[in-house]
Amino acid sequence: MNSLRYSYKNGKIRNTKLIIIVAASATAVVLLLLAFFAGYALRGALMVSSSDWVINMISKYYYQDIDTSDSEDIAADALVDKYLDIYSEYYTAEEYEALLKSNGGTSSGLGISYAYIPGSGITIVGSTGNSPAFKAGIRPGDVIQYAEKDGGRVSFNSSASFSEFVAELADGAETTFRLTDGRSVKVAKAEYTVSYVMLATNSSAWTFTGDDATELTETEGDAIAYLPDGAAYISISQFYGGAADQFEMAAEQFNALGCTTLILDLRNNGGGYVSAMQGISGCFESSAGKPAMEARAKDGSSEVYMAGTAPEESVISADTEVYVLANGNTASASEALIGVLVSYGITDYGNIYISEYTNTYLTAMGVTADQVKSGRTYGKGIMQSTYRNSSTGEALKLTTHQIYWPDGTTIHGTGLSAESGCNVVSSPMPMNGNGLELRAVCRAVFGS
Repeated sequence: MNSLRYSYKNGKIRNTKLIIIVAASATAVVLLLLAFFAGYALRGALMVSSSDWVINMISKYYYQDIDTSDSEDIAADALVDKYLDIYSEYYTAEEYEALLKSNGGTSSGLGISYAYIPGSGITIVGSTGNSPAFKAGIRPGDVIQYAEKDGGRVSFNSSASFSEFVAELADGAETTFRLTDGRSVKVAKAEYTVSYVMLATNSSAWTFTGDDATELTETEGDAIAYLPDGAAYISISQFYGGAADQFEMAAEQFNALGCTTLILDLRNNGGGYVSAMQGISGCFESSAGKPAMEARAKDGSSEVYMAGTAPEESVISADTEVYVLANGNTASASEALIGVLVSYGITDYGNIYISEYTNTYLTAMGVTADQVKSGRTYGKGIMQSTYRNSSTGEALKLTTHQIYWPDGTTIHGTGLSAESGCNVVSSPMPMNGNGLELRAVCRAVFGS
């Protein structure tokens, strides 16, 4: 397994994800990585076969007309591969149950995403809040030198070798990783509820802990010392589970601290539930209670999704300066949230900073800038709905609508870039959190 994984579908490269997430099983990983907009509509149907049911759903709900006249004797999952876009997906009953559990905010494993960088090692790209890795102190930018096992050392020369090592770890069995900064970190795979939101200032930081990840907990070690007074950093990793509620609580803390500048980090956020995006949009004074996006179907019908309305203590003032960090993995619901911020003047294109990966990274990974969408966001302006067959438990995720921002913009297939008026920031790799990109943005914005 490589850290940069591609597959082919309908003759086009299919980028399944730039990084690998260590989870309970390969199936759970795939389901998590492919989920952008979910908009789950649970609708059952009793059909003669799974293939017939899939064909019927495509005919009724897919956002484009598809000729499936040559579909005889094709399996349900093969039908999706043959006729539909890369965002549509067929799930067995078991896969669908795993998907619901994951998207509900429950995950299992170590809770890290990583990439093998030749000459460096297993580099941590993301550390999921409230996960075993996060609790153990592993953060983006850390590099694993080796693992300790049976009194010896296990070194890694690829992402695949590290993945295989982690896959063999038993749940609850403690493992020690030696980091290049000299630390030895002990961590064990476990089930946990994800903290999707993190808040930091120059003096402290907060994330969500507890069995339900609802306890806003101070973690002083994650403070970002170079942020100026009055500025705060909030990252949102995905739009699932309790993301909206967590952002609302973080916004309340933001206000309680008297902050007037917000740096919103949406790097590597591939989206999630529309409802989470609506809830987060409701925390901004200028967009609360207003249209957050419009979804248009092939028959000309459309549906407008409204931003929520947050409690007064969680409303971020219209006077707040808002800056956004994004990269090639910023997609779907993340791009829709940016659309809300731009449409209502909460931020503007000149306050959006997008990662442009260095040639060193591209060469090391054996990829091109276009393949990893360097210097732009992903460009996913379409919406998926998932339909469940109540008689079998299987499910089908279909692209059903094209998405338009409140100001009428659609970014599908293009994303945001310097051509949109955004800024590009040199990035050593697609990493989120406190790193070189954030430092560069702070120098550009605050002059320090």
